[in-house]
Amino acid sequence: MLEEQIKLNENSILVTTNPFLLLLGIGMICLIGILCARRYRNTNDFAKSIRLYIPMMLGISLLFFFGFQLDILLVIGIDFCGFIAMALASNYYFYH
Repeated sequence: MLEEQIKLNENSILVTTNPFLLLLGIGMICLIGILCARRYRNTNDFAKSIRLYIPMMLGISLLFFFGFQLDILLVIGIDFCGFIAMALASNYYFYH
């Protein structure tokens, strides 16, 4: 019943993708985001964190897109999760 409501079939991206691969990607990219925010925790300059995050994010994204054959839409979503984690960590380091 739920599969009919959200239109999942056996060829859907979310059905064919290994969930542990998604968790691994989200965990790795969030860790990178947090480390980038931690690197510049005393400077109050979020742009420096972004400049450090982008090349690292591209490397992980290419690994998951070409190496693990993950769909590009999922890779972009994983990258967005890392950016959000970096923004939250940067905000935490700003106030603490």
